[in-house]
Amino acid sequence: TDELEVRLGVQLQRPDNLDLFDQMEQTNQAIMVARQRQQALLISGLVRQRAWDAAMARQQVNALSDKQVWLSRLGTQLTERFNAGELSRLAYLQWQQQQLDVQQALVNAKAELAGAMRAYTELTGAHTLPANMTETVPDSLDTALNRHPELKLLSLQKQYAAAAYQYGRQSQSNWDVALVARRLQSVMGDENQVGIAVGIPLALEMPANPQDLQAWQQTDLALSQSLMNLRITLQQQVSTNLASLTSLEEQIAIGEQQVAIGEQIVEQLAQLKQSSELEQSNWLQSLLEQRDRTYQLDQLKLSQQQRVAQINQLAGQVL
Repeated sequence: TDELEVRLGVQLQRPDNLDLFDQMEQTNQAIMVARQRQQALLISGLVRQRAWDAAMARQQVNALSDKQVWLSRLGTQLTERFNAGELSRLAYLQWQQQQLDVQQALVNAKAELAGAMRAYTELTGAHTLPANMTETVPDSLDTALNRHPELKLLSLQKQYAAAAYQYGRQSQSNWDVALVARRLQSVMGDENQVGIAVGIPLALEMPANPQDLQAWQQTDLALSQSLMNLRITLQQQVSTNLASLTSLEEQIAIGEQQVAIGEQIVEQLAQLKQSSELEQSNWLQSLLEQRDRTYQLDQLKLSQQQRVAQINQLAGQVL
């Protein structure tokens, strides 16, 4: 008897392997979305940093410009008093010195503002800062951190690596399906046979390949370590910035009291008869200090808003 057989076979994935494949596809899509969010967060961080650098520089320029105008107006009054012999030369020289100090500081502040705005424009293409840069801290920072793009990306990569390893193991025990055509020739005559052969492994999973297992374990360990380290780092930085925010709130409250008391001191000094050079010098110095307290208070309030933006960046909040 002569036999001729033709076999056309394919491998079919196990049903549970198909589920794993779908899971890997979904995880891969989620990884792509997480990477986009990660990139958006990175850009948000750069925009926040450059915008606040420019905002702080602008605040300094505005404060110095305002002080320069105030000193100029004060100078008109002081010059009249000096020419009338009602103001000591010491107080008059102090005013002139202060005016020059402010002019010099303003030149430097304008240069810093120009540089900060140039950096902001290069990044965003905008030539002006947003009208409102105020942000608010999320109601739940823990929830925000759990959704942090970088943490999400690492978690998804960990899931994908585990699914890929399991998929590789199960792929070794796929089902074999073949279409078989057989022709038998004998003295009794010829016979044609057509059939389907199905091969199903007895074991659901093949033994793990030591090299593949070690590679996956190393990858899983590295991703787990990175995930833990990043979470700890973010939590520590958020805690540090929250403490700084609380400190700024306390400083602002104290600063408001200082400004209020300073105004009363200036009023009291103005009512006193300033007969000596020392009294006149103290009066002028009190005026200058009171003005500076007001500027410092404004600076603290702006720093408070900047700190909130930094907390939001750490919490993964995209602009």
